[in-house]
Amino acid sequence: MAERAGRAAPMHPDDRREALIGVFLDLAHREGRPPTTSEIAREAGVAEGTIFRAFPTKDALQEEAVQVAFCPAPVRRSIAAIGTDLTVRDRLVAFTTIMQRRFREVFGLMGALGLSEPPNRGPHLACYAAGRHLRGASDDGAEELEPHQPLLDTVHELLADAGEDDFVVPAREVVHRIRLLCFSGSHPGIADGRTLTPEEIVDTVLYGVRARPTDLPTSSRSTTNRKAATC
Repeated sequence: MAERAGRAAPMHPDDRREALIGVFLDLAHREGRPPTTSEIAREAGVAEGTIFRAFPTKDALQEEAVQVAFCPAPVRRSIAAIGTDLTVRDRLVAFTTIMQRRFREVFGLMGALGLSEPPNRGPHLACYAAGRHLRGASDDGAEELEPHQPLLDTVHELLADAGEDDFVVPAREVVHRIRLLCFSGSHPGIADGRTLTPEEIVDTVLYGVRARPTDLPTSSRSTTNRKAATC
């Protein structure tokens, strides 16, 4: 029997699940609310029954979609691809661009689905190894590992070649402050609608916002730099 016009071609069950999850997330971001199964089916080009052959309930589809959206493995892969041939500032701008896009996607999804906090999930070790979300992967034996440690280790590698005199705080503290400012500066509600660009975030942490007197003694200038770096 010929395929009906507008219907999706047959897929492996795992591929079908991934496709439906992608449609769910796209619709949730676009509409700002959980999509209905009829909307998902229409967007995916399948019958509603196909959804329930892939997932037992709509809630199961939503739960899996949330796990996919919050999996940090793709973010880590993007950060690891940042070239170490770039200047330190350019590396940090590239990192901040990735994280800002991530935060905005997460904020949007949480608002659309009415989530008050991210889903409870383990360290994603198998996902990190694969570079993508793995459905049903187990993190047995990783109970003592900080959930985002592999991601943080990858971020810190961006500054592995930084000298002791490059910053007035440890390199890990530089990354920590950029992450904090990126979080708050990417959320329209926190930033009063005036979100920051990646360049603004990085330059605020690296250089501060206060003009530095050029006639200060070296020790005083270092103190001024240290204060500016914490702004």
